[in-house]
Amino acid sequence: MGDYRIMVRSVSEILVSVRPLLGGTAALIAGNSLLGVVLPLRMEAAGYPIALIGAIMAAYYFGLGLGGLRGKRVILRIGHIRAFAVFAALTAAVTLAYTAFTHPTAWVVLRIINGFCIAGLTATIESWLNTKSSNETRGRVLGFYMLAYYLAIAAGQTMVNLADPEAPDLFMLAAALIVLSLIPVAMTSLGEPNLSESRALNLKTLYAASPVGMVGAVVSGVMIGSFYALGVVFARRIGLSVAESAMFMSVVVLGGLVFQLPIGALADRLDRRLVMSVALILVGGSWAVLLSLLASGVPFATLLILALFFGGVMSSIYPLCVAESFDRLERRYYVAASGRLLMIHSIGATLGPLLAAGLMAVSGPFSFFVFESAVALIYAMYVLMRVYKRPAAPEEQKEKFVPLPDAAPMATDLDPRCQEENGEDC
Repeated sequence: MGDYRIMVRSVSEILVSVRPLLGGTAALIAGNSLLGVVLPLRMEAAGYPIALIGAIMAAYYFGLGLGGLRGKRVILRIGHIRAFAVFAALTAAVTLAYTAFTHPTAWVVLRIINGFCIAGLTATIESWLNTKSSNETRGRVLGFYMLAYYLAIAAGQTMVNLADPEAPDLFMLAAALIVLSLIPVAMTSLGEPNLSESRALNLKTLYAASPVGMVGAVVSGVMIGSFYALGVVFARRIGLSVAESAMFMSVVVLGGLVFQLPIGALADRLDRRLVMSVALILVGGSWAVLLSLLASGVPFATLLILALFFGGVMSSIYPLCVAESFDRLERRYYVAASGRLLMIHSIGATLGPLLAAGLMAVSGPFSFFVFESAVALIYAMYVLMRVYKRPAAPEEQKEKFVPLPDAAPMATDLDPRCQEENGEDC
């Protein structure tokens, strides 16, 4: 009983120390998530070709990857608080600019700037959360961050029901939420967090160490990017209302929150690649089942159950790839490897909407099922082939699975595995 009280007190103390930053994260991510649903709905209602919608939405992930590579330089040059203020103000301005500049080319540019700024904002928040963490509490802080992150995405998507997506109200709401994220960061009394450069690791070395991890980072990016960019358009085109489409998207997000830990626990006990391949086969099969059910009329509740499962597996692929890569690398390369995997993930997320939109333009909305299912099944076959060619990592080399936000550009700051025993970065 005494140990339980100590644990509860410890969790409460951690939560109090990071609560303002988690509040800022929730406001920022909710606003950005709302924007990510409103934009495709607005384009779909305006009759934009699906290929054009895919290209505009893909531009965000290009900006996100660019921000992951270059955003740190901005932060180091002008400091964290000023950088956060610049990124947040620019993101809010861009959010409002979508209503003033409606040409597709302008929206591509705005989406790139949007993605770049979100990368910088997330990097700043995670740096401060890392500063507030010790080696003993970093895992719990990451857990709270994950909870705030996923719940904010789901909440932001459901806010689309508050107004007509074709009116400017939702853009103003999204901008307001993003601006509100400034308050806890601007009022912080913390010093400047450390954003020191990590050891170099080229892509050839990373692939040699873990082909499954590197290829999987691309595949997870393709699946996540295509779904978050076009999932709501797909939902609308199969006959769901705006409210049902928002719920469909939110359930997929919550699946990532619910399923990552049990899948990760299983992967810690077995060969990670086997767990990953079985999960991918199941999710590919579930999309195929859903496609056949839709042809005969599937109940909305059944659609949500399958969406929950799909979201859980889809969101688990990237952290499993990180864990598989870490198992086969020296600890001093963890930060560099994670940075490379995030870059590759962003490339995949940029390509995903382009490929899925192109297929949907040619073959109709139901080809979205075929695309997601095919990506999952092809990668599952590749993983099984690697299982046959290469033995699993020895148990003594395996790192514990750590759940990660599938769209966060700088999650290495909070990853407990990326810390040396003395508390310094790897």
